[in-house]
Amino acid sequence: MRALSDQIILREARSSDAGPLNEYIRETFADANHLITRAAEFRMGRWRQRFWIARKQSSPYEICLLATSGDKIVGMLDSWTDRRHRVRHSTCFAMSVAKDWRGRGVGKKLLLHFTEWVQKHEILERIELHVHSDNLAAIALYRAVGFQEEGIRKNAVRYEDGRTVDDHIMALWP
Repeated sequence: MRALSDQIILREARSSDAGPLNEYIRETFADANHLITRAAEFRMGRWRQRFWIARKQSSPYEICLLATSGDKIVGMLDSWTDRRHRVRHSTCFAMSVAKDWRGRGVGKKLLLHFTEWVQKHEILERIELHVHSDNLAAIALYRAVGFQEEGIRKNAVRYEDGRTVDDHIMALWP
């Protein structure tokens, strides 16, 4: 399948995205084995989602990026930053891409945009992520962008079938 990331528009989430964002999240949690939250565990309603988006919009050091194709959300990158002085230079993120859009450059486009966004902030110096050891496509993408492995949490994730996988901690100093 050829990459179609040129058909993707990246933008910050806005309050009017609450309903479509919840739908995207439920669909993604249902079919993505490499996310911690399962679909049944996601209980955020539209109004609470609007509040969450507004909180992201009001923070200068956090962002919720959406990748859209037409009026459909096909990817999401959510970042958060600890406000405590000793660790506020480091921001974390989680990213997902809709099943039909995986392997088509959406994740890379989100990640590169986020990296540029981080570089514009004086306080932010480091980007951290956690990734399951069996999510080889994601690990390859992160390495290609320049992320380096900093640690491993052994058997930190347990799947429904009882199998456990390691959680890799990776970081980038853009």
